[in-house]
Amino acid sequence: MTTTALLLGLAIQTTAKDKPTLQYYQQTFVIRLSNHVERVPLVEPKPKAPLFVTFRKNDTYAVWDDRGLTVRKKSKVSSSHFEDIAVSPKAFKHDEILKTLDRIQEGQRTKEASGISGARRIGNHAFFLVRWDEKNGKPWSEALVSVDMVAKKPVAQFLGKFEGLSSGTKPIDEKLQIVEGKLGIVSHTKDRWGLATYDPATKEFEFHPLGGNLVSFETLNPTQGLFVETSSYGTTIAGRVDLISGTRKIFYEGREQVRYVDLLDPIVVLGVAGGKTKVVNCTTGLERVLPFVLDARRAGEDILLWTPSSSPKAAWLLSPKTWEPEARWRAQ
Repeated sequence: MTTTALLLGLAIQTTAKDKPTLQYYQQTFVIRLSNHVERVPLVEPKPKAPLFVTFRKNDTYAVWDDRGLTVRKKSKVSSSHFEDIAVSPKAFKHDEILKTLDRIQEGQRTKEASGISGARRIGNHAFFLVRWDEKNGKPWSEALVSVDMVAKKPVAQFLGKFEGLSSGTKPIDEKLQIVEGKLGIVSHTKDRWGLATYDPATKEFEFHPLGGNLVSFETLNPTQGLFVETSSYGTTIAGRVDLISGTRKIFYEGREQVRYVDLLDPIVVLGVAGGKTKVVNCTTGLERVLPFVLDARRAGEDILLWTPSSSPKAAWLLSPKTWEPEARWRAQ
């Protein structure tokens, strides 16, 4: 009798284990487990965009805002959107300048810079990666300029161009990094991507290729990042790269459209193709294919998936440890 009662008690404990519930209300997923409630908005709030970037040394200021780059020392002030660089022989070949002039006449480009892809300070110099965008918002050029903050007459100086372009798109972006004392960006051309650097000590630009056709790159820390690229034979590759050593760790390769859910551990890849979605735990390699085109967001230790992306009719809460559903929701 005692043994029977013990087994019955264990069975009750197992079946009584709490399971989360999942609901969707007013564009928010609501996950409840015991007394804990987690809310996951359908659309993540965007962080407030900075209106300016400023560097100061004593009475000298270098500021990027809607006026362009403004350099001020005491009462002397100058501002520029670098119209001269856009058609300068120091920055472009003759045929590139002619193309730009044609695009300006067509109304697709302007000489004025659109924004900066990043800004950094090393010692007494402030550096700005100035960017020009097409009318459709697609970047077409970038130039690195600097300001000597201790000069008697500080002015913006054109230093040159990195090979390729950064992935900067915001009016004030943060793609310019300091890598082992050098200024660097993860840049891309039509058929390759890599680490492009400028050494303030030697005043030299260099490019170290890291992969093929870049789809996306997300920075993990100053020397590592997550990439998605397409290969020459038509597959999509997701992985992590060390920018210094060039070492790559491939997480996933397939023929789906691939993206990362976020930058948290375990790294999770989402691959969509043919009306199906594959979720991959990049730490364990565990995969699961679901017969829907799904969007995804992390929710605590689980992954929340739903369909359709903009107006959910069904959602699932899956554990990346097993890819088994913890909770489900369907519209009535």
